[in-house]
Amino acid sequence: MAAQPPLGAAVMGRLSRLDKGNLGPHAVVVADELQAAVRAGLPVACIVLAQTLVDVIANEHAGPAGSLDGMVFAYAGNKAALSWLRGRRNLLLHHEGPSDGLMGEAPAADWLMRDAEKAITTLLDYLEDLDVAS
Repeated sequence: MAAQPPLGAAVMGRLSRLDKGNLGPHAVVVADELQAAVRAGLPVACIVLAQTLVDVIANEHAGPAGSLDGMVFAYAGNKAALSWLRGRRNLLLHHEGPSDGLMGEAPAADWLMRDAEKAITTLLDYLEDLDVAS
């Protein structure tokens, strides 16, 4: 599948305003890669990197995990959206059967772009709740 047009302007704008100054070095690299994947229109990479960034931020002690109380992480983000993001990423990476958007369906590109937007929105909402997004 060829690269798709970039994500919607609202999501791209929110992501471009991400202040990486509060993140650890590992998270900064992943965030930079996510921004590059967004600009390149690579929805599967966006989904994978969005979940990766959630994991890195929760565990990298050089960033928020080293200074925030664990309860902050417990209440950050929409749990249903974060669960969807982890599940969607896992479906993409751990092929255990058919997965929407990867089966050659005609509307697959649109589905994947919508999923990428949802993934990035989920990540940014999580970061806002941690008060490290801007």
